[in-house]
Amino acid sequence: MKRLTFVLSVTLLFALSACDITDNTYNDSDLSGVAGSEVMMNGETLSSESILEIAAGNEDFSILAAAVVFAGLDGVLDGRRQFTVFAPTNDAFEALLEALELTAEELLVEENRELVTSILLYHVAAGARFSDDVTTSEQIRTQQGSFIKVKEDDGFFVGNEENGFAGISAVDIPARNGVIHVIDAVMLPPSKFNPGQREYESKPYESIVDIAAGNEDFSILVEAVQFAGLVSVLDGRRQFTVFAPTNDAFVALLEVLDLSAEELFVDENRGLVRDILLYHVAPGSRKAEDVVTSDRIRTLNKSFFFVQEEDGDFFVGNDENGFAQIIATDIFARNGVIHVIDAVMLP
Repeated sequence: MKRLTFVLSVTLLFALSACDITDNTYNDSDLSGVAGSEVMMNGETLSSESILEIAAGNEDFSILAAAVVFAGLDGVLDGRRQFTVFAPTNDAFEALLEALELTAEELLVEENRELVTSILLYHVAAGARFSDDVTTSEQIRTQQGSFIKVKEDDGFFVGNEENGFAGISAVDIPARNGVIHVIDAVMLPPSKFNPGQREYESKPYESIVDIAAGNEDFSILVEAVQFAGLVSVLDGRRQFTVFAPTNDAFVALLEVLDLSAEELFVDENRGLVRDILLYHVAPGSRKAEDVVTSDRIRTLNKSFFFVQEEDGDFFVGNDENGFAQIIATDIFARNGVIHVIDAVMLP
């Protein structure tokens, strides 16, 4: 059985050229005008149907619909939460499959499930973002955790510099749970997560500790984990979700405390440091889509922290000691997942 990998995908994807889909039955709307309108597909208004129902009901999205069900995202795209989906056509998927020398059946196998899920989530953004919002944005955060970039060049394109861009060929197809924009190629996420100016690489064969230790932006966190005696916990087999403060986050806390890292990491503070770190760890591997749909999350500290949304950004913490912003998500390790935050949370 052929195994799809990011390396292979990155190498081959944007050997794909834009596909002509002008003969399709959905409304090929001009990007300048139709935001928020009732777009027709096959002569019917679709705003009463879910995103998944629209895709499943149009033969040009049959591969997309099959991939969504395979990845277990049908409940997400058929639910109540509002999403924006950049939907590749069958022609787009077939061009990718041809480049990879795979059939759809060979792609949609268990060993590729996590990868397919990641690729699909790179096509989904939170909230219903109509074309006037999309085309005036420079970048859009996706449910995969990375951003897609938006470019204009005799039309509008979405994607990233590493793997190329897909053309937006139809816009503002409304659903009861969001909006669909049609694109002419399958977008692949960047090999490194790209939230803003920060980049964190997902390494699913390394432990949470290995990933943190391999990134200089987490050196203080790693030192704290070692000091607190938690290396064996976060380097073991149990699955965890870690909300990882950056060095900048720790430096800001140390400045407030008027301490250096060396002054913090002394025996009399060991229990306190351990308690604070455990407040950043939750049992199980909780992807971003799970985190952002939760009201609160129980930690290994046995306390809860709360999840809040403000203008499309997500924050974790508590009312007493404040909230940290989630600035990167879904950095996968063999024993869980890391989400990066910009402040140290205090229980």
